Amino acid sequence: MKAAVVEDIDPVAETDADDAAEAGLIFARKVREETDRLRVRDLARRTLRREQRGKDGAPCLPTSLADFLDVPDPAIGDRIEGLLPIGGRVILAAQYKAGKSTVVGNLVRSMADGDPFLDRFEVHQPRGRIVVADAELDQRTLRRWLRDQDIRQPARAAVLALRGRVSSFDILDPDTRREWAELLRRAYTDVLVLDCLRPFLDALGLSEDKDAGRFLTALDELLAEAEIDEAIVVHHMGHVGERSRGDSRILDWPDATWRLLREIDEDGRSDPGTRRYFSAYGRDVEVPEGLLTFDPHNRRLQLTGGSRRETAADIAIPVVLALLEREPGLSGRQIEAALKDSEHGRDRIRAALKKAITAGQIDTTDGPRNSTLHFASSTPAVRECAGSAR
Repeated sequence: MKAAVVEDIDPVAETDADDAAEAGLIFARKVREETDRLRVRDLARRTLRREQRGKDGAPCLPTSLADFLDVPDPAIGDRIEGLLPIGGRVILAAQYKAGKSTVVGNLVRSMADGDPFLDRFEVHQPRGRIVVADAELDQRTLRRWLRDQDIRQPARAAVLALRGRVSSFDILDPDTRREWAELLRRAYTDVLVLDCLRPFLDALGLSEDKDAGRFLTALDELLAEAEIDEAIVVHHMGHVGERSRGDSRILDWPDATWRLLREIDEDGRSDPGTRRYFSAYGRDVEVPEGLLTFDPHNRRLQLTGGSRRETAADIAIPVVLALLEREPGLSGRQIEAALKDSEHGRDRIRAALKKAITAGQIDTTDGPRNSTLHFASSTPAVRECAGSAR
């Protein structure tokens, strides 16, 4: 009789297999539990969005093009002719300390009294009020600056002085947004100005680089809920360059962008009393850069025309004329050399010469070695000299 064959069994391997099987079951259970948690969170988010959306956010049928086009256009196309279309959105992009609050004050006066904005652009007054939500200025400063405007119909404007309590303007929250919409309706708001964007973003913990679009989308919803036609949002440009800071959505959101710039010298410096320039572009908006003149007594601005290059030449012309009255017959190079230590650079001197010659303020004649000699034409004796030289 043969003896039975007994197989060797490795107890260690058998234990490892059992542990692996148990680990697999534990992992599978955790996957099911995490999947259930994700489903719950997703369902909760969708339920919350439905609650927040309410009746106004429900899907609706598209309007046929025929019906859409049958709606008559408004009697006027622009709230501010050439600058702000009816129902439009504007970003006022301003350089640091360029005078944005002064522009806002002039805007309030024009909307309230019907005066041309910047003494140039016709204003069609809204039926309701222009409301300024200011997040930067102390109330006393804001009051003084608006009082200086000498607004004849102050009841047509209103102020929300929000410095120190900007977080109350939490329009990302649907309930808070509805509260603000009701308050703005009760104030008969037709035009809303936010001055300026950054404090509102900071108060809500939003990044200027990534989250500005969220705030602007919520602002559009606020405007719709409050039945506000137009909005102007003031925003800072960067300290370097002439582009609005932050999220590219800031560039996409407005129908028009207004730009407020300070004059910067050839070394990149700008003093507090430097000239300011205004321009605008957008949908049916094209206003070339022009010089703003400022009356310190009533803080009023006028758009008088002339770009930075053109006005730079204007302020250098008297300096060139004074030189030529002292030393007539100088060539262009001699003029540049004589004025090299002045505040005017070579490009400005050349632009001034060209403009003064075109305007008849400087006469020229041919000089030796293909040079051009210049004479101030304001002096009869100089004109005679220039004429005989020809």
